[in-house]
Amino acid sequence: MEEKERKKKKDKAENKADNKKNKHKKDKQSEKEKKHADENKKTKTELDAGAANIEKNAEGDKSSEEDSGRKPDITKRIIIAAAAIALGLLFVFDPELFYSFIGSIESGAEEELHQSGLYAAFIDVGQGDSILLISPNGKTMLIDAGTPDSFNSIESFLNKKEIKKLDAVIATHPHSDHIGSMKRIIDDYSIGRFYMPETVNTTTTFDKLLSSLERKKVKTKAIWGGKKSTINWDDDVEVRVLSPIKGNDYQQNLNDMSLVVKVTYGETSLLLTGDAEKTAEAIMLKNDAGLLKANVLKLGHHGSSTSSSKAFLDAVSPDIVVISVGADNDYGHPHKETMERLSKMDVKVYRTDKLGTVCMMLDGKEVKLLDISKK
Repeated sequence: MEEKERKKKKDKAENKADNKKNKHKKDKQSEKEKKHADENKKTKTELDAGAANIEKNAEGDKSSEEDSGRKPDITKRIIIAAAAIALGLLFVFDPELFYSFIGSIESGAEEELHQSGLYAAFIDVGQGDSILLISPNGKTMLIDAGTPDSFNSIESFLNKKEIKKLDAVIATHPHSDHIGSMKRIIDDYSIGRFYMPETVNTTTTFDKLLSSLERKKVKTKAIWGGKKSTINWDDDVEVRVLSPIKGNDYQQNLNDMSLVVKVTYGETSLLLTGDAEKTAEAIMLKNDAGLLKANVLKLGHHGSSTSSSKAFLDAVSPDIVVISVGADNDYGHPHKETMERLSKMDVKVYRTDKLGTVCMMLDGKEVKLLDISKK
């Protein structure tokens, strides 16, 4: 009986201890849960506060962006207006420089010879002519070689283009401002074929040219112009010789005996006139005025009043005129009468005496000015 009573007391004591232990455990768990809830609440509060700050900052940034955006917008408008006024003044006071500037923008920074098209460079040789053509297939042609002092300028330009061979060379007529450096060209470069008019001159410069051709055994052809007269140069480019035309009286004028060449690529073309004057122009107009139409005209005889008659200019109807001329030359080229005729036409005029070498690309659809070696 006593044993049973002791066991009962013992069980009661154990139960009381377990209950106490469980209560402590439960209280501890409740405390832990409460602490965790408080932490969650604190975290949520912090997150809400952070989100509010982010939103506030974003609104501040947006406001700041809007404020800063307004300022550059006003500045941009001022710059555009100033640029427009400057271009307008440039057009009024120096149209040629204006067009050269616009052309340079259109050309951008593109690499000249990596484009598909007919490349033309009117090399600045002072009071003379020298024109380099490069075909879409890389064929080269040099038309005239300036004065006796022009070789370094021509050589420098050819070196820039890494040209060692000239597939075709044309001497438009035997005056020293067109063939002055031709002997050196013949001596220093490999030449495929040489073209010249069937006329002569009694100068030392011309004699030296002939001697160099003979010594180098260059294939040479005296050529006449006409509706069917062509030069075989590049399969994708047509080269036609329009003057002089055999059987006409050029009154022994070497200028009028100049080879006039029209070079066409696709829908674009160049008309290169040497020193052809009004007699030659009249004969070409009579022969076939329609052949004269071209996008680019190299003005005859450096802009002399003896060339570029109104009828001839109207037939050519160029978009661009290039005048190869020396600064402050003794002849007063280009003459006032010629410039007045050009001023009445919708045409861009580029002068080597003001702009240096003028380069352009004929892509078959349009003519793009590339670069100008500003003096």
